[in-house]
Parts: sequence; C-alpha cells; structure tokens
Amino acid sequence: MKPAYQNMRAFWLDAKNMQSRKGFIEIGVEKIVAAAVEMALADGDQTKHLLIATNSLGDSSLYFENNSKSGLGGMIGGHGNEPLQEAAAHMLAYAAKLTAQMTKVAAGTEVPGPSSAGQVMLLAVSQEAVFYKEVAEPELRNPDCPFYPMFAYSQQVIGLFKVQGTSYNPPAKS
Repeated sequence: MKPAYQNMRAFWLDAKNMQSRKGFIEIGVEKIVAAAVEMALADGDQTKHLLIATNSLGDSSLYFENNSKSGLGGMIGGHGNEPLQEAAAHMLAYAAKLTAQMTKVAAGTEVPGPSSAGQVMLLAVSQEAVFYKEVAEPELRNPDCPFYPMFAYSQQVIGLFKVQGTSYNPPAKS
C-alpha cells in the first residue's frame, strides 16, 4: 500500500479521530463508531486498494490508490446528500451487527488489508477494538452470505459518490 493511502486508512481505523466531535455515537454491543469496506483490485501486475468508510457522525469517504504523484485519490461526502448518508448508515449498522463473526484486535493494533486482488476486508471500529473479516468478493455478492448487506451498502455508497462527484456544479466566476 502506498503511504498516503495507508495514512487515510489508519485515520479511519482510529476511533480517537472521531470521539471529540459533536454528535459522536456508539452503535451496538461493541459500540461501533466507524465501518469500512476495503477492496483489493488488480491494476496490471500491481494490486491497488480502495476504501469506503463511514462513521456515526455521518461522514463518509472513498479513497483509492492510483498512479498520481501522491498515489491517492478520493472523495469526501455525505453531508447534504441524504441517499449517501442513508446507505452509509446502513453499512455502519450492519457492521455493528456482524462483529461477533469478525476477528477482534485491540485498538491501535495493525489490521491487515485484503490479502490479494478479489479479496475484500470488512471492518468495524470501536474505541477499544477493531473488528475485521476477509471475504472473497464473489462470496460477498451472494445474498445468502451474512456479510452481503454490509458489502451491498458499501457498493451503493460508491455509486452515490459517483453521482455526487458528477453532479457538482462549481459556483459561477464573477
């Protein structure tokens, strides 16, 4: 993973970055405050990563490794975009429901990324722990998979970011 991408990933996996902000809430038994879905994708002979993340404050981000100088691209959104906020809230709610089926590590512990292209890492973050589960993408696309709803909502978030990005109208120049 490229350093700029690693930094944004680490930001989302650390609940301390959210705890002092107004509106911060904890969801479910494990008190989840953020959720993310990280995908590994083949780009020629390289593997690149894409991270869709949201938190209980209604913030959402999409980051991806690219070939730019920084190695990072992305979008920030959610506020004022009700469909995006709703899909992200569902993704977060499902993450909170799925923690018992994930590996739990103490907050601050390094969490692995997807092991190879076609693999997806599902993540849930609390102040005390990070929960993760790696699943093959084809399995996540099966409605019978218990992680399907979280993954499906992450894909809606990606689509809504795309709509948000293409519908932006900058202010007229004066």
